[in-house]
Amino acid sequence: MKPASIRRLLLPCLFAFLLTGCWDREEVNNMALIISAGIDKEKNGMVSLTFQVFIPNPSSSGGADGGGQGRLYTATNTGKTVPDALAELQAQLPRRFSWSHAKAYFFGEALARDGLQDEMDFLVRDIQPREQANLFICKGTAKELIQSLQDPNTYETLIKMSQKPSLQHSTLHIVEELISGESGSFVIPVATTMMLASNGTEKAIISVEGMAVIKDLKLVGFVDAPHVQGFKWLTNTQLSRFATLSVRENGGIVAIRMRHYRMKWKPRIQDGKWKMTIRIRVDGDVLMNSTHYNLMKDDDRLRKLGKRFEEEMTKQLKSALWQAQHRFRTDAIGFAKAFHIRYPGQWRKVMNSWDQRFTQVEVDFDVDVFIRQPGKTSIQATRKNEDAQ
Repeated sequence: MKPASIRRLLLPCLFAFLLTGCWDREEVNNMALIISAGIDKEKNGMVSLTFQVFIPNPSSSGGADGGGQGRLYTATNTGKTVPDALAELQAQLPRRFSWSHAKAYFFGEALARDGLQDEMDFLVRDIQPREQANLFICKGTAKELIQSLQDPNTYETLIKMSQKPSLQHSTLHIVEELISGESGSFVIPVATTMMLASNGTEKAIISVEGMAVIKDLKLVGFVDAPHVQGFKWLTNTQLSRFATLSVRENGGIVAIRMRHYRMKWKPRIQDGKWKMTIRIRVDGDVLMNSTHYNLMKDDDRLRKLGKRFEEEMTKQLKSALWQAQHRFRTDAIGFAKAFHIRYPGQWRKVMNSWDQRFTQVEVDFDVDVFIRQPGKTSIQATRKNEDAQ
């Protein structure tokens, strides 16, 4: 057969394939979009699954993307496992659940302390759950938290939260990698609710109040509020543009906003001792100055204040490190991976007893803080200049 004849025969077949482009399309009025899911452990050993579901209005444009009109519903069911609870709940409702818009997965405290192995296996094994959704631990139950979120804008709030740089390390995809990492430990955010008033009516919205330490997929404990910032620095998560640091000086307070934050680790083994040097460089701008210093005209004072911020930052870092090494005795920071890369042979000898070795690692901090902008002349500094005249 001639090539031209073959092409004429193949051309209709190609058009036939193009006509099947929407064979798996599903109408929006047949879907229920799961935007968040909470998993708890009941006292009888059963698993409780709570969904927050968005039912789009098929008559509004953009409904399938969450931007159109629709209603928000909450549904709960129990089962021996998450798939059991999901299947029974699906059988009771006419619309098909879709995980494609899920933004958050919440785990209750009791479940997390008992272990998240089965639940994480379901989330990473099933093809439907969204890997870019964030994971959260709840103090209490995930069911109570989700049921308290009845604001219609909850979906948009979850979208914005998932885009925060400081939460990027808690996505299902990243946590999946950390689970199989050298230490098997990591930190994820703790979710809670915050009450906001609008036209005399209070509504609960989701917020983050701290961090939880996870080891071998079990909750080890919660990071106390004074140490949360230090843990964020040590775990090298991206800082938001609103990250600040304050010091008391000369009877007042100076606060800076961290514009740039860079951290570098240098692991080493000397004379049988495992050591780590952490170098941190911070560029910041002055946000507030309630001291009598005129920072607009005193560059030397800015350099001295930089030293004060270095001392304060080092203090917080050391305090957070002590929590990790001696309170939790868990390498949620990631030292194991750094030593594994630098010393693969020595690492293999201690990998089975790394938790004990981690508590003995000697850490040195090398912190430099550079204040780039003093901000506008403060009211206090202006008054001082007027008095001098």
